[in-house]
Amino acid sequence: MLSAENHPLGRRERKKLATRRRILEAALELFEEKGYEATTVEEIAQRADVAKGTVFNYFPQKRAFLLAAYGAWVDLLLDRFGPVERWKGPVRSQLERLFGFLVELSVAHRPIARLVVFENMKVAHERMTDWYGVRGAEGKADEADPGPVVECRSDAGAVRVMESMIQALLEKGQAKGEIRPEVDPVQGASLLAAVVFHTLVGGLVGNASSREIKATLASKLDIIFTGLAP
Repeated sequence: MLSAENHPLGRRERKKLATRRRILEAALELFEEKGYEATTVEEIAQRADVAKGTVFNYFPQKRAFLLAAYGAWVDLLLDRFGPVERWKGPVRSQLERLFGFLVELSVAHRPIARLVVFENMKVAHERMTDWYGVRGAEGKADEADPGPVVECRSDAGAVRVMESMIQALLEKGQAKGEIRPEVDPVQGASLLAAVVFHTLVGGLVGNASSREIKATLASKLDIIFTGLAP
């Protein structure tokens, strides 16, 4: 097993990762069985066969499980598809494949997926609020509130991964002439991510099937790729 820096992990690090994974899996199982609110930390600890304090060492807050779940889903996506640079085909097709995987995963775990998606949208909003509220609209420190920007946990970093992947796809599309060169890939990625999560939330809350959610997404992508102008 390798670390983020591609160095082999030591025995202690591997043990920590295994413990963290076991706790997360126990929590997600209980969330689906009993519901998020009804599940206690004591039950998670018992299911994972660890002490209650150990659970808090890895997941200080209950919401941390939801962020970690999204991070695990991103890892699954990366394992299945590999780096964006290796993806083949038109940008539109690659985007639909990416979004389709997220839809299938969410529908397969619908009860917990609703919570996971909502929590990650909340984190994205908090991150944006921290930036604009604390630093001001131009990214400068606000004299009325000079406090530091809250630093996101590593799990929260997974919230940005989807937008980064979409941005990379748009940049590839620009290089191939599929996307207009004047389009800002960062803004485009933000727009597409917002559309995906908004559609996903609506589908999950409305108990739509994966096919129905994908169809709705496809129609929205049609509008984005063709534009509203006649």
